[in-house]
Amino acid sequence: MKVASTPDSEVGRVADALGPEAKEAFMTTADMIEARGRTEGEARMLIKVLIGKFGPLPDTMSAKVKEASVADLETWATRAGTATTLDEVFA
Repeated sequence: MKVASTPDSEVGRVADALGPEAKEAFMTTADMIEARGRTEGEARMLIKVLIGKFGPLPDTMSAKVKEASVADLETWATRAGTATTLDEVFA
């Protein structure tokens, strides 16, 4: 995958030039990429918090966090603040 250096101020103009159907597909794809990046960032942060609190995580726990939905990540992050065990976080 290649990252373009199109300035933010020009992205709308470029999308407009593609036509309405292409613009919609472009914007939907951009939204999906942004959401995925945000989810991956939240997962990385939760893993760091869990490692800091409980020590190294089993591979299964790390994989579970990396594959989780935003809703699950938010729930687990909230629980991590008061949990005394990993099982309490993922209960």
